Amino acid sequence: MFGNIFVKSKSKKDLHFFSKEVFIILGVISYKCRDSESYQGGRYVSGEALGLTIKISEADDPDFPDYDFHINFRPIFDWGKTDRNCLDGFADIVAKHLARHDMKIVRPLEFWKSGGGWVEYGDL
Repeated sequence: MFGNIFVKSKSKKDLHFFSKEVFIILGVISYKCRDSESYQGGRYVSGEALGLTIKISEADDPDFPDYDFHINFRPIFDWGKTDRNCLDGFADIVAKHLARHDMKIVRPLEFWKSGGGWVEYGDL
């Protein structure tokens, strides 16, 4: 399921301020806040870079209850039958980069499967 990471911020911040901080770190210059009942808190922030849509929302995963935010990476266009796990390596790189900026990250190895393994990055 594309690339997914969960982030615990040093001090829990508002979604808008957190996403602004992350997008600055990642070099994303244009992003928008959107309303959606499908997301925790009723909204998410979306930006685009490198042919990917990057969505940041409040986290709501029972496997990672201590994490504040969820970041999802998916292609802007339809990949068809391409391996949907091919963004795991990208999510790994982003997780390591964000961990260097005082964030604690967890990257599920099998996002679609509850109780699957994960990799942790960073310290708070």
